[in-house]
Amino acid sequence: MKKPTIKDIAKKAGVGIGTVSRVINNSGYVAEETRKRIEAAIEELGYQPDPTARGLVSGSTGMISIVVPMIRTEFYDRLVEAIDDFLAVNSYDTVIFPLLSKRRLQRFSSRSAFLYRTDGIIMASMPVHKLFENGEVPTDRPVVLIDMYSNKYDSIYIDNLEIGKLAANILLEHTSNLYVLTFIEPETVFTSDVFKKRVSGFQKLLRDRGIELTNSRIFHSELDLHYAFSQAMQILKKIKKFPAGIFAACDLFGYGIILAAKNLGIEIGKDLFVVGVDDQSWSEDIGLTTIRQPVEEMSTMATEILLHRITKGKAYGKQKRVNFDPIIIRRASA
Repeated sequence: MKKPTIKDIAKKAGVGIGTVSRVINNSGYVAEETRKRIEAAIEELGYQPDPTARGLVSGSTGMISIVVPMIRTEFYDRLVEAIDDFLAVNSYDTVIFPLLSKRRLQRFSSRSAFLYRTDGIIMASMPVHKLFENGEVPTDRPVVLIDMYSNKYDSIYIDNLEIGKLAANILLEHTSNLYVLTFIEPETVFTSDVFKKRVSGFQKLLRDRGIELTNSRIFHSELDLHYAFSQAMQILKKIKKFPAGIFAACDLFGYGIILAAKNLGIEIGKDLFVVGVDDQSWSEDIGLTTIRQPVEEMSTMATEILLHRITKGKAYGKQKRVNFDPIIIRRASA
């Protein structure tokens, strides 16, 4: 069945194409009775505006691109949902582009990529200094970074070194017998070094307190609960003296540690103390003390800044750089 056009709406409503365009784009005066007739024709014919075509005429698509490194993780689910909620209130739609591979990066490196045809771009956890030549995203559309810092773009981020320091401080309240369970990020252009920074901050705080965390106390896991459980069992069997503390570089690893401790009959909050990162939706259920990244607040601010860039352009002033503070969430594990 042929997709209805503006011409079809105009014919149905008995008006000119220009009048229909003013109603669709909400621009210019149209008599109320005429507007209602056009809206009725739009509904009856099931007309849907083509945002790309509208953009060719008005310069605005009413859409925002969101680039994420991956999909189907709680962190990015929360991030995208917060962005989408804020945009919906402001009559914008979102288009999500997961990076996923070098092949997609090659496409994203072209100015003609569909990604850059929207009104603005939000890039999450994207190390643009590695991904693009001269650290510049190939577009003249406004770009805002979230969960990443660049001196060339508005950046909303959190200090992962500080997260590691906070975790060390919490565990040192209970014991100096400390271990780490973390993830080794592959050395590629996609690597954000988030986990490396968290562990570096943890080690630095300990060094400042005269405690050296040797490599033998740092264990690694894949981002998988079963693997984290297996690695946690190795750590716990290695510990000769309790109490002990483990910094889990993400809540998923904290979950694995708590499961392993229960399996071995080790009492959490007495013999073993655990601190995670993220404050996932299930972290409270397992009593995990964690360091929360204010994902929703960061996402909302990034989106608000982007909309200001779109509407005000250079008049909005110099780049905004907002460093959000991580938040300690105390529970039974520490």
